[in-house]
Amino acid sequence: MRRWAWWTLIAAAAALFWWGWFVLGFLGEPSAVDRVRVALIMIGGGSVAVAIGCSAAATWMLLARRT
Repeated sequence: MRRWAWWTLIAAAAALFWWGWFVLGFLGEPSAVDRVRVALIMIGGGSVAVAIGCSAAATWMLLARRT
């Protein structure tokens, strides 16, 4: 396994988690109603979910390499 692969996954996880948190921050806006609210939840929640998956994969890769 390449050494840079898990660092790339960690960086992607951090960026996606930040993006998801940023998007979910707009839920408090008055214009976030109906379809816009659903879109914000889908985009923000999806980004956070992918970030969690990336960090889990990177952790798995790191542990598999060291054992």
